[in-house]
Amino acid sequence: MTRRTVCLSIFIAGLAAGQTSAPPAFDVVSVKRAPPGKPGGRYQFLPGGRFLATNVPLDFLIQSMYGLRNYQVVGAPSMMAIIADGDSARYDIQATAADPSATEAQMKEMVKTLLADRFQFIAHRETRDLPVYALMPAKSGIKVTLDAEHARPVGMGPVTQGWLEGRTSMQPFIQMLSRSVDRPIIDRTGYTGDFDYRLTWTPDGPVAQAGDGAAGTCPASWDALRQRLRRLLGPEPAPVNCPSLFTAIQEQMGLKLDPQKAPIEVLVIDHVEKPSEN
Repeated sequence: MTRRTVCLSIFIAGLAAGQTSAPPAFDVVSVKRAPPGKPGGRYQFLPGGRFLATNVPLDFLIQSMYGLRNYQVVGAPSMMAIIADGDSARYDIQATAADPSATEAQMKEMVKTLLADRFQFIAHRETRDLPVYALMPAKSGIKVTLDAEHARPVGMGPVTQGWLEGRTSMQPFIQMLSRSVDRPIIDRTGYTGDFDYRLTWTPDGPVAQAGDGAAGTCPASWDALRQRLRRLLGPEPAPVNCPSLFTAIQEQMGLKLDPQKAPIEVLVIDHVEKPSEN
C-alpha cells in the first residue's frame, strides 16, 4: 500500500467518524390542530409501526415521550405558553414508520424527532434544586406492616381519588402518591421490603363532596367508597370530613411528607413553535 493510499484511507475513516447517524424518524407524518373544545385525548402505539395521537396537548406529549412529570418541563414563559394545554395546543397526529416492526421504544424516539421537525422543539436536560416532599417516618412511628422476606404476593388494589390500597414496595407506592401532590416525592423511609397499605384522604374535586353513608366520616372499605361515588348522582350528597393527604398519611401510615429541596432532572425548553398544518 502506497503512502498516498494510506493517507486517503485515513481521511475517509476520519470523515466517517465525524458523521453522526440521522435520528430515527417516521416515514409519513400528519399533524393537525384538534377541533377546539373537544374533550379527552390520548395517544397510541399501534401495530405496523403506527403512532396515533388524538386531541393530545403538546405539554402532555412532551412529558410522555421524555418520561417526565409536568414540574420537570421548564422554560421561558413565552415557550411554556406555546406548549400549555388549551385549544391552541391540542393536536391530532398520525405517523407511520418505514419499518412495520418498530417497537414502542423506537417510536418514542421517532416522536421526539417529529417534535423537533414539526414543532421546532429544542431542549436540553439539566439538574436543578427544586421543591420536593421527603417521605419519612412520622414521630408516632411507621404504622405499615413490613414484609422484608416477600412472603406474600405484591399487588395493588383499587385506586381512585382519595383512596389507595394494596401491597407493594416503597418506590411504586411513591409513584402513585406523587400523582396527588404538586412536586416530586423522594424516599427517606429506609424501607426496602414490601408492605400493606391503606390510605384515605379528602381529594380535590367532586368526590370530596359525597358521603359513604355516615356524614362526616371517611370510607372504611372499597365497597363504601363505591357507594360514595354513586351518591355523586344524588341531589344532596352527604358531606365527608376526611383529613387532608398530609394528615391522613401521618394518622393512617405513620409517615409524613416533609417539604424540602433536592436535585431533580428537568428538561429545559430552548425553543418551540406552533406547527404549520399539512
